[in-house]
Amino acid sequence: MRRNALRLAGNACLLTAALGLTVPATAVPATAVPATAVPATAGTATAGPARTARAAALPQVRSVSLPIKGVFRGPGENIAVTGTLDVSVITLPKAAGGGTAQIISSLDDTTGTGDPSGHPYDLVGAHRDDLPFSAAATTTLKVRPAFLLVSRAVPPNPVVPPNPVRPVTLSVTLGSTGAIGAVTATVGNPDT
Repeated sequence: MRRNALRLAGNACLLTAALGLTVPATAVPATAVPATAVPATAGTATAGPARTARAAALPQVRSVSLPIKGVFRGPGENIAVTGTLDVSVITLPKAAGGGTAQIISSLDDTTGTGDPSGHPYDLVGAHRDDLPFSAAATTTLKVRPAFLLVSRAVPPNPVVPPNPVRPVTLSVTLGSTGAIGAVTATVGNPDT
């Protein structure tokens, strides 16, 4: 009978360890306590702080699709653009706060019209930025991703390379633990 109680206590300790809980070194030996009391004592000893520390350092992910509309200054004329900007934000926080944010943005079905020419344009591409964020209460990161502006009015031969443009300013608000807040996008040149 004593042998079965020891085996049950050992199995309970293994199960507790497998669940990520630790048994303190000063725990009462299994021979002095019934097997059913061991998991409750061991489970409440150190699980709280260890789980809180791990949860604070977990990556955060958020993806949004933002409608974009506005006018920016292109290489030869102003271009009115409409479409969708898909944004994914991934934060890798440090245990003490702050960390690194990865902002991935890509255009989806985005077109433009030149003013005054009326020429049609396509805007294509994807961009990735890796930026640090601070351990302060709130950080707002602003990025200007680079995309390609392709004119549909130019014949395919000779091939005319697309122009790299930065028509969008993307803002992401982050908490010190990497929590992702507002994600917004505006079209236009920053100096206008």
